[in-house]
Amino acid sequence: MVDLIRSLFAQFGWTGLDWLAILIGYFIIAVILLLVPTMIFMLQVWMERRAIARMQDRIGPNRVGPLGLFQSVADGVKMFTKEDIVPASADQKVHLLAPVLVLGPVMMIFAVVPWGRGLTPIELPTALIYVAAVSSISVVGMMMAGWASNNKFALLGAMRSVAQVVSYEVPGAMALLSMVVLNNTMSLNKLNELQAGLPFVGSTLAGAPDLGLGWFVFTPVGLVGFVIYFICQLAEGERTPFDIPEADSEIVAGYMTEYSGMKFAVFYLGQYILNFGLALIACSVFLGGWQGPGVAQLAAMGGVGAFFAVVLSVIYLQAKAWFLFYVMIWLRGAFPRVRVDHLMGFAWKFLLPLALINVMSAGLWATIRLYGSSPAWTMGDALGWLAAMAPWARELLAWAITAVISVAGYIWMLRANRAPADEAIAPAGAAAVTQP
Repeated sequence: MVDLIRSLFAQFGWTGLDWLAILIGYFIIAVILLLVPTMIFMLQVWMERRAIARMQDRIGPNRVGPLGLFQSVADGVKMFTKEDIVPASADQKVHLLAPVLVLGPVMMIFAVVPWGRGLTPIELPTALIYVAAVSSISVVGMMMAGWASNNKFALLGAMRSVAQVVSYEVPGAMALLSMVVLNNTMSLNKLNELQAGLPFVGSTLAGAPDLGLGWFVFTPVGLVGFVIYFICQLAEGERTPFDIPEADSEIVAGYMTEYSGMKFAVFYLGQYILNFGLALIACSVFLGGWQGPGVAQLAAMGGVGAFFAVVLSVIYLQAKAWFLFYVMIWLRGAFPRVRVDHLMGFAWKFLLPLALINVMSAGLWATIRLYGSSPAWTMGDALGWLAAMAPWARELLAWAITAVISVAGYIWMLRANRAPADEAIAPAGAAAVTQP
């Protein structure tokens, strides 16, 4: 965008205004980054209401606009014109700041997302650390909302939210770490570029066409990492079956109980945008991002072909992200809410050990890939046969070894978390008991 503004200035003969071109360019980028997620949010709400209605044999929104597409606009107008009711005993300032602290950091995620080929607002070499850090700030806003409301339901919901989000951030970060170890980069742009080529072997097969299908999810390390990250994404976004912090039937609406009108809408907006932002990150890290068949071929043509390569890459990324969001909707319509103790145990006793095993597998894969490339990656002559192997053969060898490790680790975790044989099956509504 900045280069485009500069070229326009040059055509008009405006010299010495480089600072103005940078200022205007980044201002336009900021406006786009604020408007696009808002439009995505309205489409998300419409899509979820229509899909859930279809699953429940209902019609869903169908009165405002074609197919009810403008229902979200009508709902937004209603929410923003409602009276803002704040409890007299609430902390007024903290009550006001909480929704801002929930939404603000979430919007910042979109600044580093590669929206398409060459369409990254800010190229950050440490983008994965940035995303993990920014996405975790919103939990502070949730705690502030629960505490400031001076309401037991709100405080209980906030405490549940903090425990849930912090617990699932750890295995989620480990899943991202496995990709960092495997590829030696934390740049989302670089991760997108590395997922070119063919499934299983990537770009290591000389002379093979670039189909843009070298996605990490086709590797054992990437598949395990993707599943772990997606589950953690559901928990961080408070999606079913992990919507315990705002369980309507138990604690009314959790930390949002004492919020109404515009403030409630801001919380709502923050949750949906976080879900979509994390879906974009999952696509960029594990599902090839903007990579797909035809992008490299169009880009190689140059001129108009390069333009259509950008358009096609944007379509690929959006299709993948919206598919993940549809899976979230399907889970909401098909699965019940899990219990709190099951939720915490699943994160610490199953996901985290499996994520650590996956990091070890990623380290082994990187060793096989780089062995013999430098003295630092050489351990005598015992593994000389490995150094002599072709790059594509190394990839297949690493694929097979890590597949065995991943399956063995999964079975190990299942057996380690199996319920004791003497544990009695509890009747509905009662806690399980262990026979003496």
